[in-house]
Amino acid sequence: MDFRVYVIIEMPILDKSYELLVPIDRRIHEIISIMKKNIPELSTNYYLNHIPLLYNKTSGERYNLNTIIKDSNIKTGTRLLMI
Repeated sequence: MDFRVYVIIEMPILDKSYELLVPIDRRIHEIISIMKKNIPELSTNYYLNHIPLLYNKTSGERYNLNTIIKDSNIKTGTRLLMI
């Protein structure tokens, strides 16, 4: 069964936010890579040469890029910052 969580990822540099359904069996760096490929602004901007970091907007916790979503505190409705 394919379980997913609904998250909102805000990107201050682009002044945009994105709502995503994220599979819980993926690593955080895989989610960031998919976003970089599918969002044109991420392919041509600062993010092209830098690996963005993901933070929990409420707690300020920085997520390790190798963490699997289900092993983190990311749940449905979590607001994240990509910097």
